[in-house]
Amino acid sequence: MMHSADALEIIACAVLILVSFVGNMCLFYSTRKCITGRIQTSFLLISSLITVHLIKNLVVNVMKIVYSSGVMLDSAGCKVLHFTAALTTSLAIWFMLHFALFYHWRLYQIVYTLNEAPNLEDKHSLKVVSALWVAGMVVHTPALIYTRKPEYLIAGNGTDPLSTNRIYVDCLIGFGNKQVEFYYGKIFLVLIDILPLAVLVFVCFWMSFLLSERKKLTYGDIWIGEDDSEIEILRGAKFSILLMLLITPLWVSHFILVCFLKDLAAYVFIPAVLTALSSGFSAVSPLLLMLVNYKIKLVSFCGAKEEKPTPQPVNVILSPYA
Repeated sequence: MMHSADALEIIACAVLILVSFVGNMCLFYSTRKCITGRIQTSFLLISSLITVHLIKNLVVNVMKIVYSSGVMLDSAGCKVLHFTAALTTSLAIWFMLHFALFYHWRLYQIVYTLNEAPNLEDKHSLKVVSALWVAGMVVHTPALIYTRKPEYLIAGNGTDPLSTNRIYVDCLIGFGNKQVEFYYGKIFLVLIDILPLAVLVFVCFWMSFLLSERKKLTYGDIWIGEDDSEIEILRGAKFSILLMLLITPLWVSHFILVCFLKDLAAYVFIPAVLTALSSGFSAVSPLLLMLVNYKIKLVSFCGAKEEKPTPQPVNVILSPYA
């Protein structure tokens, strides 16, 4: 008979998969017009986040459903589960930091009216995003290659008192070397997530200050309305702050629960809670993006729509005050 903890985890995974798939597909559909013409940095980052979210849900959560249904995962299955979960989590944080830095710089230019330099960020954005994908694969590859499932778990009979959290206990991966496990598994892999998160929090608080300064901004005691490009920047900044407030508590809460997992083994809802914390960002963030971007005219996060200048009649003399 299926354990109640397994049933709760299956329900949580199924709901997250459905919400994430629908939300990310709708988000991609709503920004599909960016594919034509010059690809904007913001759209490239959003499409990367969509890919990461779908991989997390369609690989990690599906494997959790299979495992909770009674199908045991071998050492290779556990490696794929841990590798994919860690890789998608790190990439989501890195892409969010890149997204926040992109809009922070553009907002900074507006507030302090800097002379705009040639728009080079779009030319280099593909290289940066590709570098982040490669870096994520390189950083997490040792966990995929050089780790193995401990022998005592392979030979176990499933009677462990922590069986309510089987997938988090049975799929423990051992490095075979205590020093490597400590420095790489417990320090390095944590730092590559927590340091970008700390920078993300700092950048978003700085953007909050810039947004408050933007409200006071006037030109000769005259407030000038926002054009389409500024609306995009302001919404991108607000969205970055909103997502920082979502991803940071989710990551910290998940990390704390995993650290105290043995003490929480008696609670049947822990597996479902861990799943919700690890995949909640991939399910909720697309919906928040569409909510923040709702009702915006002529603008989406793929960039402002350029308007062609209206041709002037040849025989009309323009006033110098026109």
